[in-house]
Amino acid sequence: MSNVIEINELTKYYGSLFWKKKTPALDRLTLLVPGGTVFGFLGPNGAGKTTTIKLLMDLIRPSSGQARILGEPPDSLDVKRQIGFLPDAPAFSSYLSAREFLVICAKLLRIPSATRRKRIDEVLDIVKMTNHAGSRLGGFSRGMLQRIGIAQAILNEPKLLILDEPLVGLDPHGRQELKDIIISQKKIGTDVFFSSHILSDVEKMCDSIGILNNGKLLCAGRIDQLLSATGVRLHVNPGCDNIAQDFLPMATGSIKLSDGGWELVFTTTLDLTSKLDKLRAERPGDISVSSSRENLEDFFFRKIESDRFVE
Repeated sequence: MSNVIEINELTKYYGSLFWKKKTPALDRLTLLVPGGTVFGFLGPNGAGKTTTIKLLMDLIRPSSGQARILGEPPDSLDVKRQIGFLPDAPAFSSYLSAREFLVICAKLLRIPSATRRKRIDEVLDIVKMTNHAGSRLGGFSRGMLQRIGIAQAILNEPKLLILDEPLVGLDPHGRQELKDIIISQKKIGTDVFFSSHILSDVEKMCDSIGILNNGKLLCAGRIDQLLSATGVRLHVNPGCDNIAQDFLPMATGSIKLSDGGWELVFTTTLDLTSKLDKLRAERPGDISVSSSRENLEDFFFRKIESDRFVE
């Protein structure tokens, strides 16, 4: 599958040319984003995520290196017509209604007048804002504005969506609604590249991720390949509390299930394998054992912490 974004040695310096010492906001970033994916671009504040997105959107120019989007450079007019974009802090004219704002966006995107109203109705329905189409943007909550921002981003039926922190500042309900919208866009064939700090959401939504820190890429790849197996998970069936109690002292995590069973997690299998093998042989119908993997939050902080000690 071809890559929708190709970045090669991309570097960006800010500040005066006369400064003797300059720290790059982005330092020789090389990254490939495959098609057919939702890609999460992660990193702490100041890592260079927004700088990368601005470079991809041709809002700023690189100090060196290059990028290609859908096979074209970022300044290509043809590629701009195939991208939907939501910045991290979108500004809306408060006196406009949602529909008036989308009409202006549709005209700028040169959506034909014959199909303009139909398409605006479609995107308002997608983001669940049909009932607020005539309301002024100045009275909208943060979540409502984010939905309108997504609506304008998908107005031109883009091949690629680029979203900068689309989930920030939203309550859990608002985050879930926006996650559903993003996933629905993938289902119709739109690729999605977005930055986020909310790692639990990223783990559920994304196929692939890249982690940036201090302007440098620490790692990139499919989540299922990056998150390694770190131990085992033991499921104990209801009515077998004696088994759970026997293993609890060695477990690093435990949950008492609503049906009376247990889930125990072990991050190491030392001194555990032989005991589990014996139990499976003696009471095969009472337990099940599966591998347990590191979650994205633990993986992220491990990578960031390791980077602190790299010269």
